[in-house]
Amino acid sequence: MLALEKFMFLPVFILFINLFVSGLIINVIQLLLWMCVRPGSPWLYQKLNYYLLYVLWTQIVFIGEWWSSSTCAVLTDDDTWSKMGKEHAIVIMNHSFEVDWLMGWMVCEQSRLLASSKVFIKKSIKWIPIIGWAWQFGEAVFLERNWEKDKVIMGKQVKNLGDYADPVWLLLFAEGTRFTPAKHAASVEFAKKSGLQPLQHLLLPRTKGFLLTVEYLRGRFPAIYCATLAFNCKEGATPTLKNMLLGRRVIGEMLLERIPLEDVPENPQEASKWLYENYHHKDRMLDAYKKEGAFPSADCFGKNHHFQGPIRSHFRPRRLWPVIIMLATSYITLPPVLYALYALFCSGIVNVLIAVSLVLAVGYALYKLVALTRVSKGSSYGRSSPEKKMS
Repeated sequence: MLALEKFMFLPVFILFINLFVSGLIINVIQLLLWMCVRPGSPWLYQKLNYYLLYVLWTQIVFIGEWWSSSTCAVLTDDDTWSKMGKEHAIVIMNHSFEVDWLMGWMVCEQSRLLASSKVFIKKSIKWIPIIGWAWQFGEAVFLERNWEKDKVIMGKQVKNLGDYADPVWLLLFAEGTRFTPAKHAASVEFAKKSGLQPLQHLLLPRTKGFLLTVEYLRGRFPAIYCATLAFNCKEGATPTLKNMLLGRRVIGEMLLERIPLEDVPENPQEASKWLYENYHHKDRMLDAYKKEGAFPSADCFGKNHHFQGPIRSHFRPRRLWPVIIMLATSYITLPPVLYALYALFCSGIVNVLIAVSLVLAVGYALYKLVALTRVSKGSSYGRSSPEKKMS
């Protein structure tokens, strides 16, 4: 196992150098477009930035789709599958593992919406080079986890999403953080104190952000996609970014139900109840998956569902664009970088030390990227009062 990790480190290291250098170039171009194009034509800025974001995000999707040959099938009805990628939608997804977001991106790529996906994300990530800067220029919604400040930020940025000419998916992890046993214990405690039914496999959702999002997008976004993500760990590897970087295949399955946004009650209390019921539904689906190894069919839902026909497994073959972009960007970035490192190593001791420092810095950045996704590095939810952490 250790030998495999050492063997895989070099190609992953090279992939990361390419992502780092090409990402910085893209960030610079985004900055110029932000200053020169966006003030005069937001539409043109969004169009140009779409392709820049696609070049960057597809390098990350490459790790999932091609490097590790991971998959994420979508279980839904044919009518919903035909609409995916052709309409604005709020995507409500459970957050149980560290690669949930990457599986979501892989589904976005299947739906041709990778660069049009928007997220709610911690403000601290805003200033991380490449990824954070790209999200900032891509008009992601950065939150401080201070409701008085966040509701102003959300009100402005979420409302703007309805003005996009091309379809946009807004990904919402309503739990607000990843699942851990400690966080789940806090969620159960809060549920009991509040007279709510605890969830078995998920955390109770936070309602404030959801209510505000629905308020601003009602009439502008036609649908909510209720996405329940589970992983087949019998046939695939444990869903971690480290396993993907080591080339191990992760197998995801997403049960996706399209719900008209108008079906969400306008009354805040009723809408909160709707969200809780939605998460109880997800919890039951995950429980069935863990016991049976598969999600239930539409017949098991009775009349309480929005499927327009039988549930089938849908999956579009991976496109060649991630490979083409990876090869093209590597051709541009790697020769000068590797030549510069070679020149430094062949020079005096000072230059050798500089080269070693640069290599260690990139290696450390790669380590921090993996560490950033680990469940144990999530928010402080579960280590403080649940009443303060949940809506």
